[in-house]
Amino acid sequence: MADPTSISLRAWPSEDKVTQSLPYLIARINEQRGSFRNVTEASLQEEIRAIEAGDQSDLTDKDDDITEDEQNAQADGERLFKARQEIIKQVGEAYNTSAQALDLVSLLLSSHNPKAAEATVSPYIKQIIPLGSLGAEIMEANPQPSTETDDLVGLGWRMDSLSRGADSLLTSAKRLEQEMERENTYWEQVLAVKAAGWPICRIPGERQTLGVRFGFAEGIITGHTSFQNRRANQMAAHAEYRDRGLAALRRNVDGNIKLDRGQRWHGDKQLRVQILKVGQETSTMESSVPMDEQLSVSQQLLRARNSLFDEELFHELSREARNLVNQQVRCVNGNIYFPYKDGSQVEISLADTGEDESVEIPSATVPATIATTLRILLSHAHRQNLQRRSLPPPPLTDTSTARPLYSLLRPILEVIQHQSLWTATQAFFDNLSITHSTSKVSVQVTSSSLDLSSSPDGMKSNKSTAQKLLDRLVSAQHSRLKIRLPMAQIILDLAIHTSIFPPTFGTSFHLSTISSPPDSAIAEMPPVITFPTLESLQKHVKYIISLGTSTGGKQIATRDASTHLS
Repeated sequence: MADPTSISLRAWPSEDKVTQSLPYLIARINEQRGSFRNVTEASLQEEIRAIEAGDQSDLTDKDDDITEDEQNAQADGERLFKARQEIIKQVGEAYNTSAQALDLVSLLLSSHNPKAAEATVSPYIKQIIPLGSLGAEIMEANPQPSTETDDLVGLGWRMDSLSRGADSLLTSAKRLEQEMERENTYWEQVLAVKAAGWPICRIPGERQTLGVRFGFAEGIITGHTSFQNRRANQMAAHAEYRDRGLAALRRNVDGNIKLDRGQRWHGDKQLRVQILKVGQETSTMESSVPMDEQLSVSQQLLRARNSLFDEELFHELSREARNLVNQQVRCVNGNIYFPYKDGSQVEISLADTGEDESVEIPSATVPATIATTLRILLSHAHRQNLQRRSLPPPPLTDTSTARPLYSLLRPILEVIQHQSLWTATQAFFDNLSITHSTSKVSVQVTSSSLDLSSSPDGMKSNKSTAQKLLDRLVSAQHSRLKIRLPMAQIILDLAIHTSIFPPTFGTSFHLSTISSPPDSAIAEMPPVITFPTLESLQKHVKYIISLGTSTGGKQIATRDASTHLS
């Protein structure tokens, strides 16, 4: 038995707002009764009375009748809805077709009457199609051709096609023949280039293009050298000019080879050496480059190699000239100037090949000799680079080693300065002999010859004659003179030493006494006396002659002076 004092903890049932809402009730009535059309107040009261009376059988029969009516009504409604949708669809299609027809007619009329057409065309068509862009014309119908005409037309088209095909084949055959001739010309020239000794290779980045090396690549001078002589012609140019010594062998329209030297090529250059006096050219070197434009490929490669070599030579000369200011070497407007003799100076410039000269200048041997010597010295520097690269590399350091300067102008300046002072010394002793020819004093001068059997340091050498001459050229210049006073028994030895390197920076004269009378004042002099200038040497020689004259005795004047060889 439940305790009357117990308390229920169940929550009070809350009303579901969804089930009590009007849309939910309407949907429920439609589901149970079919429609509000079948629901009347009388039917509802009758159902209520039937429920109260318990007469469920009548209610069930009545519900079956209502359900059948509802199904019939629902089927009629669906058919009506489908018919309505079909009518709306057809009306829409008709409207769309009429609107398109109206737009078409409006566009056709817009070319004749734009204002009237603009009022009837749709806004969408007006945005995407400009007015007046559509027109129409009345054309007459072509008569239907007969079958015989069609056959003739077809036969004519076939004959025309066959004729055009034959012409195309003949044209292709002719073009193929011309292409074969061009290819033969091209490959014949390629083989001629290879036979001349120029190495053929592929262009980096263009594997389908052939190229030729005309510069100093991989330490070998290329072109016009046999395989056996290439080992003797090994050289190593600077990387900038080594990389430029490659040209592509491209084919012209006529099949001949065209050298493509890249974008860094701005025409062939040539080293030009001139002798200037008071600002005017007195002599110049003779150009060795042919001016004929119809050159063979080998001649073009040879000219390109010489041009590249001269460009590198002038670049190295400019680098060296900036460090020879103490020798009166100047760089003005890209040209190099240095003194020569008799107040003249030498000008070295880089000119275009075939540059026209407004004034004809006579050619001379001195400028050509200077240019040839400079080229030989650059080749010698290249060989020294290759020898240096063949040695074991030095230990790695944090500081990078600067590229050394080539000695190109220094040997030229030394030879010019030494030759000038040698000529002045010879002139001094000539005047001295003439002056004392009528007196009791005679001067006998003997110059030494050039000995190529030893190196500049005096050691015997097994090098070739050309290499010995180069070593003599790049080393300091030396000359020796022997001065004899026969009756006074005085023999002097004069050594002339020229070097523009430190510590001399010029020419020095070393006078030594080989033999002299023991009781004379000459014997008390130092064995070797060094003079920095020619004037001081001349004063001292005159003083010695005066001392030799004071010894007395008749002396026979003889002089034996040979040409100086350095």
